[in-house]
Amino acid sequence: MSSLLPSAAAGSSAEAQAAAFADDPRVYFNKSTNTWRLEQDDETELEYDSVKGAWVPVLDEDLLRRQQAAYSVAGVDEETPAAPVLKRENKKRKVEDYTGYGNGNGSGNGGASSSSAVAGPSPKRGKNDKPGERKSKNTAVYVTGLPTDTEPDELMERFSKCGVIEEDDSGDPKIKMYAREDGSFNGEALIVYFKEDSVILALNLLDEAELRLGQPSTVMKVAKADFSHKGSSSSHGGAQHQPRKTIDKKAATRRIGKMQKKYNRKLEEWGDDDGFGPQPDPSDRLAAPTQSRVVVLKHMFKLDDLEKDATLLLDLKEDVREECSNLGEVTNVTLYDNEPDGVITVKFKEPVSAAACVIKMNGRYFDGQRVIAELYTGRQRFKRSGGGDEIGEGGDEEEGRRLEQFSQWLMDEGE
Repeated sequence: MSSLLPSAAAGSSAEAQAAAFADDPRVYFNKSTNTWRLEQDDETELEYDSVKGAWVPVLDEDLLRRQQAAYSVAGVDEETPAAPVLKRENKKRKVEDYTGYGNGNGSGNGGASSSSAVAGPSPKRGKNDKPGERKSKNTAVYVTGLPTDTEPDELMERFSKCGVIEEDDSGDPKIKMYAREDGSFNGEALIVYFKEDSVILALNLLDEAELRLGQPSTVMKVAKADFSHKGSSSSHGGAQHQPRKTIDKKAATRRIGKMQKKYNRKLEEWGDDDGFGPQPDPSDRLAAPTQSRVVVLKHMFKLDDLEKDATLLLDLKEDVREECSNLGEVTNVTLYDNEPDGVITVKFKEPVSAAACVIKMNGRYFDGQRVIAELYTGRQRFKRSGGGDEIGEGGDEEEGRRLEQFSQWLMDEGE
């Protein structure tokens, strides 16, 4: 099988790898891991190890966690070590227990309580002891205020912009629309994503947004789904006697693998250009950071407008910072007044905020121009007055010079 796989020399450059894999349709570049991957006929994936110069199996930790959760046995805490391991750990801790609480308290209860406080979980669990609850990830959003004639396809199209929507065993998206007693839609829906990060994007981008652009009557309210009441229903009405659902392990593995591929493709879409003109070179992608916190905004202003209005620069930076702060903490906004493309960069504290900014700003119209928003790849260099071209830096000296010019302009206007 190895002879059928494309290969590049160990330690080869990014350009050499891109050339070696260019003709094989099974190979694609995964932006989330910054590596080349190959999809085999059985739908499993291999990852290219550039150091070894060989393909290795992909270990999907998220997939393993999902499988463990799906096939865990009720009442068994998988996080607790085996009994022999616990026995060794407890022996090691006994010395620490007595030195930590060696105040001469020789009572049985006192010694037991002190020991148990430090020794951790007991190797034997009583009837009333419960295993520690595993905190599950919340990947769902609850939407209200939807029009009564909303179609599932509308929700799919609007909310899939924030991430991959989970699918059930039959391949249908997990979008549940709630109905009144007469069967009509009541304007509320539950949408389940594949990744938890998509929930954050949906809250930032779609809460108080219009389902149908240009129609104020379709403004939605988006919130994290609350499942805290779900467990209480089992104590009433005998829900605890329902048989446990049987899960097809192979089918679940295939479904999760399929969703992961969709997620990887979504990352590729977010990182690519708008589809017009040549696409980015794969060798350029290798140099781009996978967790970029800087967004590049183009066509935000015109150079002649800056020359005509001395206040425009300050107003623009303030407006951009205010708008982007709705998506997360902004650490810096820089305007490049020597760039014909009208470039402004925004640096966020978190990468997820930068990704949300690209989704929200790309394609919007600002002052009659269509904005292009993209993550900073690490290679672009932009020019501004004073010769500075560093992305995301403060530029305090240059900013001071501009403020001085602005003060002079105010005095000239007053004369």
